Amino acid sequence: MSAVPGNKGWWTVMDYSAGLTSKLFWLQESRKTAAYILEGLSKADIRKIAWEENIYQVKAEYRAYEVLNGTYRRVSALPEAVLQAFITCDVETAKILNLIAILMDSRLFFEFLHEVYDEKIRLGEKEITDRDLNVFFADKAMQSDVVAGWTDTAVRKLKQCFTRMMFEAGLLESSAKPRTIKSIHIDYRTEELLTANGLGEYLKAVKGV
Repeated sequence: MSAVPGNKGWWTVMDYSAGLTSKLFWLQESRKTAAYILEGLSKADIRKIAWEENIYQVKAEYRAYEVLNGTYRRVSALPEAVLQAFITCDVETAKILNLIAILMDSRLFFEFLHEVYDEKIRLGEKEITDRDLNVFFADKAMQSDVVAGWTDTAVRKLKQCFTRMMFEAGLLESSAKPRTIKSIHIDYRTEELLTANGLGEYLKAVKGV
């Protein structure tokens, strides 16, 4: 285990996990969940209407609860002020805030951005290559028995998941090769909001600074 940034300026300990492979970016779904939380609904309250009113527009009941569990875990960790901004901001800003919520729940993904993507930005390199992904996971396998124990299939899915989510957040031009890095703009109000709420390290990770 290792320390990762907490949302109150302190540091918390989080295990590595491959659980991200079963989840999607869920931008609009996360904004819906956030809106219900801000209305004062509990997770149990939202669960009651998740399938009954099909708030996530899914085709199966189990899927409604899967989306609820995934999005609630992410957005409930965001400070209330950030949550409020998340449901009212423009789509491009919402993508970044959603990515930060995902990073807060995935130590490995945060470290990939912090160690690989940020370095690419600093060096002026334009692409996330297969070698970048392979070296990152090989290094983590040497550092962690948990990662070392994952199957090749799990690692391959995580690589695909990382690049897909980076693409959906606007950090890459495509999730397929060549994975060209795309410059992003975060307005100063959003930067100030994130910094004031203890999320400055996540802001740095997505900006590449």
